Amino acid sequence: MDQEGLPRPDVSLQEASDLARDLFDVDVTSIKELGSQQDRNFLVSDDRQRWLLKVSNPAFSFDEIAAQNAAMERVVAAGLNAPVPTSSPAGFPVHTTSIAGRDHCVRLLTFVDGTPLIDRQYLSPTVLGALGRTLAEASTVLAGLEHPGLDRALQWDLRVGEEVVADLLYFVRDPHKRDLLESALSRLTKRLRPLRDELPVQAIHGDITDDNVVFCIDESGLPRIVGIIDFGDTMYSWRVSELAVACASVFNHASGEPLALLPLIEAFNDIVPLTEAEITALWPLIVLRGAVLAVSGEQQIVIDPENGYASSAIDREWECFNVPASFDWDVAEACIRSAVGKPKTSAEQSPQRVQPMLRTQAVTVNLGWDSDSFSEGSWLEGPRQERYILDRHLLDAKVVLTRYGEARLTLATSHSEFEAANVALAVEVHARNRQGIYAPFAGSATLDPQTAVLTLSGLKDTIILQGLVEVAYSPGRATTVNAGDLLGLIDSTGTTVWRTHGGRDNANLYPPHFVRASEFCGYTTLYKDPAQLLVGTPVVSASEMSKTGDAAQSVLERRRDAYNPLQGYYYNTPPRIERGWKEHLIDTNGRHYLDMVNNVSVLGHGNPAIASAAYRQWSRLNTNSRFNYNAVAEFSERLLAKVPTNLDTVFLVNSGTEAVDLALRLSKAFTKREDVLCCEESYHGWSLAADAVSTSTSDNPQAAQSRPAWVHVVDAPNDYRGTHRGEGAGARYAEDAARLLHQLERSGKPIGAFIAEPRNGNAGAIGTPRGYLNAMYATIRDHGGVCIADEVQVGYGRLGSHFWGFEEHGAEPDIITMAKAMGNGHPLGAVITRREIADALAAQGDFFSSSGGSTLSSRIGLTVLDVIESDNLQANAAAVGQILTDGFSELMTKHDIIGNAHGKGLYQGLEFVRDRVTLVPAAEETRAICDRMLELGIIVLPTGDRQNILKIKPPLCFTAESARFFLRMLDKVLTEGW
Repeated sequence: MDQEGLPRPDVSLQEASDLARDLFDVDVTSIKELGSQQDRNFLVSDDRQRWLLKVSNPAFSFDEIAAQNAAMERVVAAGLNAPVPTSSPAGFPVHTTSIAGRDHCVRLLTFVDGTPLIDRQYLSPTVLGALGRTLAEASTVLAGLEHPGLDRALQWDLRVGEEVVADLLYFVRDPHKRDLLESALSRLTKRLRPLRDELPVQAIHGDITDDNVVFCIDESGLPRIVGIIDFGDTMYSWRVSELAVACASVFNHASGEPLALLPLIEAFNDIVPLTEAEITALWPLIVLRGAVLAVSGEQQIVIDPENGYASSAIDREWECFNVPASFDWDVAEACIRSAVGKPKTSAEQSPQRVQPMLRTQAVTVNLGWDSDSFSEGSWLEGPRQERYILDRHLLDAKVVLTRYGEARLTLATSHSEFEAANVALAVEVHARNRQGIYAPFAGSATLDPQTAVLTLSGLKDTIILQGLVEVAYSPGRATTVNAGDLLGLIDSTGTTVWRTHGGRDNANLYPPHFVRASEFCGYTTLYKDPAQLLVGTPVVSASEMSKTGDAAQSVLERRRDAYNPLQGYYYNTPPRIERGWKEHLIDTNGRHYLDMVNNVSVLGHGNPAIASAAYRQWSRLNTNSRFNYNAVAEFSERLLAKVPTNLDTVFLVNSGTEAVDLALRLSKAFTKREDVLCCEESYHGWSLAADAVSTSTSDNPQAAQSRPAWVHVVDAPNDYRGTHRGEGAGARYAEDAARLLHQLERSGKPIGAFIAEPRNGNAGAIGTPRGYLNAMYATIRDHGGVCIADEVQVGYGRLGSHFWGFEEHGAEPDIITMAKAMGNGHPLGAVITRREIADALAAQGDFFSSSGGSTLSSRIGLTVLDVIESDNLQANAAAVGQILTDGFSELMTKHDIIGNAHGKGLYQGLEFVRDRVTLVPAAEETRAICDRMLELGIIVLPTGDRQNILKIKPPLCFTAESARFFLRMLDKVLTEGW
């Protein structure tokens, strides 16, 4: 390999402009140099169009340049977008010209519009899948291309990659980096040598990376791949090299996620099925590509120190090597095989006769999501809580085992953008007193003198033990061991036991204790559950339990089969949420998601006061409100103390829908009028009456067509994007409504009730303009109607500054409906009104709601009020809500997609638009942003009829730390892409 390298041709902007004019008759009006490792590329324009003027390195022959042209033309002919050569007036697509005494090939290529993927920091699984398909389509098209110029000696040909790395190690100045490369090189040679002749060879582009694939933002507001550029490395090589090259570039966008490239591989394999040899070679080739990039980049900096493109790329190139090289290569292959549906099968082996490693009966401790040993967030204490649980179990048992494949809750933290490494790859053995642990099979035992780790290698299995308090063998030399021989002693501090097979070429001396859930499927092909060897009988591990129908996808399929799909679910591929604590929801892998949407659990998840109150009341009595007991009276009195004094009677019901339905019935009985006035884009419930006055098309796309004649609708009072905007909008909306009221009255349809949320919740916490609610209430009452304030979402202290939404306006309704927050998840709602309105319903008989006002519902309702007051949650909503409000204002200065921030306290909405002038809703972008936020550990969802507003209404225990984490992750997504 030529250690002198290939410095770029010495061509100035003026000289490039002259070449374009003299050779291709382009009257250049603008010119700009584009980056390149070894060529010179210039974007040139005249008054009509743009081209790429390419001055190739003189090391490349005319035949090589002609082969690149042939590849481009073939790709374009197949329907893919790529540059193509433009012939000069003389009829030549390639001109040879002398520069500094050497012949250089010069071409004028059509310019492919778009932005290189490298400029987009985050590549979603969707984008990676599209990249994989583009890669496969190009590979399929180039498979039949033959040309003498494709038979090249390029340092980018991975068939000679090991030679390139060895020859260019000299340029790597950092000794530690050289050592890493040398170690990887040795492993690469061992892995690839048996496969070289089995890997299919064909024409490949050779450099389809994030630098050479361009995208645009399409009409949906999402990135779409639109072309492939830079065919300078087109050559004959291994077909799988094309995939390896693209995969290596993914690490520039997901350095902490070595398996982020799986969607790319899966999409490629769907079109170009990988052979067994290609699957086995793929990860080593990804490592090799990174190694070649690293050494070539170091060389280029030395030989061409003014090449800013090479200098700026060097850190990315080392990342392309470090990430795959440091990950377990066997695990990577297993995960790739799982992704493409081609797991490695092993020959059936006869069962190995083993003896139990323990001579004392053991019990298994549960440290996962479903463990009853955890309560009130105790798992967040981590190892200390783990130790407490183990010691408690050791009071009753002599030996305690942890579970292989269990996602430990104690190792999963909140406010983390990354998936935790918390799935156990081993089993820990803890003994009350010192106990012996014995060889399960015959083999060879070796004790590492540095780590005191004992390895027992048998014919089929290898056992690794770490943490023995005494070892029966001397360090440093292998000792023959018979089944049943003593290996050492264990005690309460714990000994970790792995079970794998021998002979693995692993970069790590010993396996990790814990891995990520997304990686675990790969590790299971290499590491098995040692529990059966420990106790001598079959056991069901945590990982086996997940395979028997409890995994997230299995539960989702069962749900679809049995639970009617009209009762939808969040996200296309939702996590399985089985636990919660405060403002966090926790899935079965222990991942903590910040809950930004759960206004039902006003006190937060797992609240101990609610749990205790419910337990005590259930233990005593749960019956309906027709019996005489104190709780229903006390709860009603507490509610009346929270509302204006003219409201003096309470109905307790099961839900917000039932509360709205009852409020409409009360107003009809009192006014003797059927007609109701409501606002556009509002939601009030699912019963016939509540749905009739719900106008939100996001909840009911046919709301307008299904609306009964007694329902009349006024514009949503939205002063940001509605009919009236800015100062005075509230008065103008009220005037429009007054005109409608007069028309209805003249036509014999006088309004009996006006129902509205003080802030339009489902529309995105949209604030009602100043003056609107008071004017509306006055007009309605002047016309003989009553005013209903739907506080189901906005009430109960959520605004921070006020307990009820109507208080924000200084208005007083005739009827208040409430629910959600009242029960912290328990079905509980209420209607509060004047007794004269309530009495009007008496002629229609008694009112009764089975669970409304029950002993349990009343007790829970009282407890919720107690905790809101004792924990100062309304004040917390104000303080933490202000952090969000201020944060949104700051984000608006950085990100044009944010059109407006609505709401206050812990009832807010962030509206995304494609243009701040036209206010075109960014609905698709909002969904994609929510999906990306889920990956970062945050549950936030779109709302509003346009589905372009983030719904932000977390539990009132929401902390300042959580608010800042949310703002930080949102900034990350809006900066890096989605």
